[in-house]
This record gives sequence, structure tokens and C-alpha cells, in this order.
Amino acid sequence: MNRREFIGATGVAVVGAYTVSSASQDQAAAIRRAVEGYYAAYRGLDKAKYRACLTDDYVLLENGELLDADGDLAVMASPGSGYQRTDAFDFKLVETQGDVGYAVYFLTSDIKDQKGSRHREWLESMILRRSGTGWRTALLHSTRLTKAVG
Repeated sequence: MNRREFIGATGVAVVGAYTVSSASQDQAAAIRRAVEGYYAAYRGLDKAKYRACLTDDYVLLENGELLDADGDLAVMASPGSGYQRTDAFDFKLVETQGDVGYAVYFLTSDIKDQKGSRHREWLESMILRRSGTGWRTALLHSTRLTKAVG
């Protein structure tokens, strides 16, 4: 391979790597938006909108329980219950591989309802599948974090 061919091949490799990286970054951003959208629908207490964020075989693992979409929706607060929630995300890892993606993140929430006000923290992992042009949640594993007392 002469110098000109080497430079040309190197340029193609660099552009190709950048394109893959940009696509991966775009997909990672789409996954983060899907995670945030899942919680926005939950906060909004709109069961139809929330259900649209889920795959047909959705599974929630939380507090030692295994729930499907119907079970999750059954325990969701209803409009008019005084439920308010503010969420903040600290994404640690977001990956995609074809039509499957996952995110690992810390979630902090301030919640107000008839029980009062409380601050909660979780470590969560979410597996998502591409559906059309967007991402839907297939599995959420949520571990509540508690601070050790004294």
C-alpha cells in the first residue's frame, strides 16, 4: 500500500468511526429521553400514556415484587389524589445494541401525597426495545437506597 492509499484508508476509517460514535450517541440520548418520558407519564398519572411507554411483555421488579403492566398500573396513583413528584436522574451507563438498549442510573424523587412529603433514592436499570421510531420499556429493576443510620 502506498502513502496515498494509506492516507485515504485512514480517512475512511476515521469518518466511519465518527459516524458509528455519533449514531451511538444519538441512540444513547434517545434512551435517556425514553427513561425520562417513562417517569413523566407516571408523574402525569395518565395511565394510557404510561402504558404506551411499555412493551406488551413489560416487567417491573421493585420492593421484592414482580409485576406486569396491569399490576403496575393497578398501584399507580389516580388523578385528584394529591400526588406530586419531582424526579432527577444521574445516568451512569447507557448502551444500545440493535433494537435493544439499557440504562443504569440513580433516580432521586421528592414525592408529596396524602401520606406527606418524602425524599426517595433508587438505583435502577431499565431495558428498552425499539418500537417504530421510539423506545419502550421492557423491564425495570428498581432498588431503593436507604442511608445507614448512625
